[in-house]
Amino acid sequence: MTTDTTEPYGIRGGADRRPRHRRRGLTTIAVLAAMAVALLVARMTLIPWAYPLPGQPRLTGYWEGRIAYSDTDSRQILLQMRYDENCSMACDMTGRIKVCGAGRSTKGDLAGDVYNWRGSRFALNPYLPRSKGDVNIEKLDGDWSGDVIRMRAKVEFLDADGSWESSRQPSAPPAFDMRHIDEGAFNAGCARG
Repeated sequence: MTTDTTEPYGIRGGADRRPRHRRRGLTTIAVLAAMAVALLVARMTLIPWAYPLPGQPRLTGYWEGRIAYSDTDSRQILLQMRYDENCSMACDMTGRIKVCGAGRSTKGDLAGDVYNWRGSRFALNPYLPRSKGDVNIEKLDGDWSGDVIRMRAKVEFLDADGSWESSRQPSAPPAFDMRHIDEGAFNAGCARG
């Protein structure tokens, strides 16, 4: 029995098999890379407030501001907002909120909706413990432009017994600006007072 030594490993057509497998592998890698790039471009196009182009500002992340309830009472507000990919309805963003000052500190979760494609208008619903004898934030409406958010807060004042009186409520929603901060400033925020 003789073996043809002109073909690798004595297999007929063996020389052609290796390049086909290599081409198929490279094609698979190229298709997967193209799909990843297409997904990234789609996110940047459809959700620019959460996945901006390089060098552009983003709405998601960490923010800090100060809300004045009166001439003598102002509180620091810290937000962490992130895009919620797993939510099916009415919760484009989720995150955390901290409110501190006037000898009090509270923290909780938040969820919100973005009202337009760019994310320049949005609303947040904070889930904070209700504080008797204090001002409670019920909702935050925001207008975002670059590195500044202009917020309007719907607040309610509860009496010490937990009751609500219309005469004690603010006449206009407090408005305040928020600016980007980093995660370290968010984590240390209320510790600074």
